[in-house]
Amino acid sequence: MSRRWVNVTGTHGPFVQFSFIVADPDLSVELVLPYLAFSEFCEANGVELSVDPTAATCFERLKWRSRKASGERTTLTAEATRNEEVK
Repeated sequence: MSRRWVNVTGTHGPFVQFSFIVADPDLSVELVLPYLAFSEFCEANGVELSVDPTAATCFERLKWRSRKASGERTTLTAEATRNEEVK
């Protein structure tokens, strides 16, 4: 399977705006999904997650609200933060 990445570029209410990249970082698709669908999308595609620094705070809030509303832990963890620290 080719490498896949997601780069979160923003949030708008309950929605996550992100770039989805498969194999070639020069080619991407911009998508917007509700947070829970985004989480499932990332899990199903086995992506490497990164978050733009300008979107990090809003994205963390959205994850927290989604977890609280559903009563479950989300599949996305601090992996994105760790990936940003490595860069």
